[in-house]
Amino acid sequence: MTVPTRAEVREVLQALVDGAITPAQADDWARPWLVDDRFQVEDELVRQALDRLFGADLMTSPSSYLHGPADFQAWLEEFDTQR
Repeated sequence: MTVPTRAEVREVLQALVDGAITPAQADDWARPWLVDDRFQVEDELVRQALDRLFGADLMTSPSSYLHGPADFQAWLEEFDTQR
């Protein structure tokens, strides 16, 4: 397993925006590169996106997410402007 490319990260962001994956799936996908010390994410744009995806399923209460579709869209737009 290698650190994802910008293209791979963008695909996951787009899938989250499109509803093709859940926030929990986005979190699960991003987790290994942020919690496993074997991986060094050197690309700051990739790291920032992974951080966001890793927190996509954070809850503010048992029935309310911290982030929602508008946030996911903003993350994708910001990612695209920095590419």
